[in-house]
Amino acid sequence: MESHDERIARRADERAELERQLDREEAEGQSSAAIQRQRGGKLGSAAFLAGIVLLAAALLSTCVTLIRLSGHDFAEASRTGQATVAHCTEQGPVTTRGFGYWYRCVSTIRWDDGGTDRLVIDEVFTPADIGRAVRVGDVGEHRGSRELAREDTPARPWLTWIGVTVGIIGLLPTFLVAMILRELLRFRRR
Repeated sequence: MESHDERIARRADERAELERQLDREEAEGQSSAAIQRQRGGKLGSAAFLAGIVLLAAALLSTCVTLIRLSGHDFAEASRTGQATVAHCTEQGPVTTRGFGYWYRCVSTIRWDDGGTDRLVIDEVFTPADIGRAVRVGDVGEHRGSRELAREDTPARPWLTWIGVTVGIIGLLPTFLVAMILRELLRFRRR
């Protein structure tokens, strides 16, 4: 028969062995889970990031398209005149001006104040306008090019508001991409 101290020592050894066995099983379970997570993680993260980039690009291009289609108000023109279109080239389907086809046309404008300009104008004229006089108004300059408004085409400011709303929504995935890339680059520096 064992003494009291021997039984306590034997129980302490059994308990220590069980704790070591539990620690080994727990460590094996964690390492296998970590390995499984890392196996598909890079490809999944890259696909997720690419999807967010495409979503942001689509939303921002839609924003630009809607704002482009809204047009300018002829009533806001600083001067008016008659434009005669010489020729047009088709642009699109995806450009820095959004989605869809539009025309870049060379036109001669005779202003009502007596001046004449020969300009390359985007998105105002079509090939159907070649050779005929179109009443236009000068609404200023944007990025170094003259902006015109047609008298026969109404402005659609509601398209501008929809475009701005879509653009704000499009900025959210753009910021998300920036934050993800920042974290990825920060993680690689460590």
